[in-house]
Amino acid sequence: ERVAVRPPPVPHSVTSRMAASELQVGLVLPEGSSGDAPPSPARARHTDMKYKHARLLIQGKTPSDLLADRIRSDGMVIGDTLKVNSFINHQVDCHLMSVCGHELARRFRGMDITKVFTSHGSGIMPAQACAMHMNVPLVFAQDVPPLHLENVSIYEDAVEGSSVARPGRVMYVSSEFIGPGDRLLIVDDMLAKGGTTKCLVSLAGKCGASVVACGFMIEKEFDGGRSELSKLIPKAETRVQSLVKIRSISGGVVDFVEG
Repeated sequence: ERVAVRPPPVPHSVTSRMAASELQVGLVLPEGSSGDAPPSPARARHTDMKYKHARLLIQGKTPSDLLADRIRSDGMVIGDTLKVNSFINHQVDCHLMSVCGHELARRFRGMDITKVFTSHGSGIMPAQACAMHMNVPLVFAQDVPPLHLENVSIYEDAVEGSSVARPGRVMYVSSEFIGPGDRLLIVDDMLAKGGTTKCLVSLAGKCGASVVACGFMIEKEFDGGRSELSKLIPKAETRVQSLVKIRSISGGVVDFVEG
């Protein structure tokens, strides 16, 4: 599907696309479910409770549909760059972040994720939403060494091959918060060349943790980041997931990958 994205609009103060009273939220229940009350918390972990990660529908649309619609309506193309500043990485649509985080949590349910891991940047919002729905902590790598006690190790790594990171960017993480035995889900707003994610994978390894999977809101297929991550993430064909995939951006037109 090829969609022309409109030119930059006149700035406005509208921050919500849908009034709360207009939301119609429903759950697509697993086969065989009757819709009865969820089981007692004593019999199930919070992250495994019945319906916890059933697919969310809003007015009949999935989170991926909503995100794609928002890119069509409010995204901007400048050269070959997709600008999503009005709802993801400058001004943030928190409702959209929540439903997208819910969908990422659903896709990676049952994988014994202990923490969600991201970088200090626009990936924090979807990562926070995902971690909230998974009921696990969120850890983000910092751009400056964090304060620490003498018996705490600080690991660092440089970001290389990123399409957005400034040259020479270095990220840091403390052994206080990621360590051996942690099973990490990396979440970010966008997968392009994969430089930031590769840095996070390296940091996790230095901490003794393992990266189980990666989830993104938007993937620019033409930048080749998925092939880079396939060298690092086992079973990457199913464990690297994106809510919306873009085949190409050319002449102001965004070509979405359907399905």
